[in-house]
Amino acid sequence: MPELIPFKGYRYHAEKVKIQEVVAPPYDVISPDLQTRLYDKSPYNVVRLILGREDDRYRSAAEHFRTWQEQMVLVRDPEPSLYVLHQAFNGMNGESVTRKGFIALCRLEEFGKQMVLPHEKTLSKPREDRFKLFKATSSNFSQILSLYSDPEKEIDRSVNGVSKGEPVVDVVYDDVQNRLWRITDTGLIETIRKAMSDKQVVIADGHHRYETALAYRDFRRSQNPSHRGNELYNYVMMFFTNVDDENLLIYPTHRLVHSLSSIDEKEFLAQTDNYFIRREFKEWQSMMAALSSSSSPSFGLLMAGEPMVYLLSLKPSLSARKLITETLPDEVKELDVTILHSVILKGILGISWESQEQKQNLEYVREVNGALEALHNGSAQLAFLMNATKIQQVRAVAKAGYTMPQKSTFFYPKLLSGLVINKIDDSTPFPERESIPVRR
Repeated sequence: MPELIPFKGYRYHAEKVKIQEVVAPPYDVISPDLQTRLYDKSPYNVVRLILGREDDRYRSAAEHFRTWQEQMVLVRDPEPSLYVLHQAFNGMNGESVTRKGFIALCRLEEFGKQMVLPHEKTLSKPREDRFKLFKATSSNFSQILSLYSDPEKEIDRSVNGVSKGEPVVDVVYDDVQNRLWRITDTGLIETIRKAMSDKQVVIADGHHRYETALAYRDFRRSQNPSHRGNELYNYVMMFFTNVDDENLLIYPTHRLVHSLSSIDEKEFLAQTDNYFIRREFKEWQSMMAALSSSSSPSFGLLMAGEPMVYLLSLKPSLSARKLITETLPDEVKELDVTILHSVILKGILGISWESQEQKQNLEYVREVNGALEALHNGSAQLAFLMNATKIQQVRAVAKAGYTMPQKSTFFYPKLLSGLVINKIDDSTPFPERESIPVRR
């Protein structure tokens, strides 16, 4: 169902910059400290485009983008292309993993059409920020991570030969090797487009950017009396990866509770006992091993100043479908994160849905060590350690037309910004080269 097209991407010229000095993670994971380090790496680091620190960072991003094209620091590929991307890394158990996929432009469709499906809610403030950047630069600097189902791996086979050649980009960032190849063969591009034409696409990461792209499309349409529907603002840059590939990994995101006036530990535990079977452990590692093998909705509990670690598992006599009073489909009610957010965070601790959404008493961390440190230094009162959401659950929730609680999934690794850029408004021509050298 999704309509994909190739595009003439802009890429960093390897004779002008060192690629490892100019790429960056997505804007929403860049801390102030990392922002400073990225600025210091290179005057051409893509952070100046996606998350500037200037007073008017949107205008600054547009000026940098224009100047870098004029200086041929960024050069446009001469032919419409699809881009194959491999990300190689070591998994949580030390095994070698390579996530594979390809980058294309996807026609923007409202979620109600069931062609492109979301799985998480978005917030208004990030959407407003990205929309201002969109209006200033008319470009996609980062890809939206999207999933499609291809159990027979027909598309994977179509692009396998491309990755046997020399990549046009080869860069290691944060222990992940990112290699990019171009597909320019029109026959192969058409094969991939046809193979994708009957797929549904689920957004895994980049919901704010997709919804912003929809808003930008509507804005440009309102400004264009000659709108025909084939303009580039009707599309957005996406990375597509096969949900049936065993190398697609989801990591957990743990929850920290902070700034509550007081927590009576005995009373709190007594209330949790109404809903959960509580097991005690002396070490968090043992608890996490039990959590990973649990067959019922479960999560770990750590309390500041309390040496004991707990595993909370929903009592078999209780049904999540009946326990969760909010109007939600069964696919959402049965998620570990939904049970935690509804029964414990809202029901027992009294943290409203609005407060949760605004993170007034809630923070998220990727690593267990981050949770332990927060408890140790007093910045958190409670920590809830989670299992990773299963990919089957992501697909089921999206197909049901609903979204998960925030931070339900962490697809690893993040996509790098700066590997390839989609410029939507090409009214001003800039010098182009037939090929761009690759530098490792």
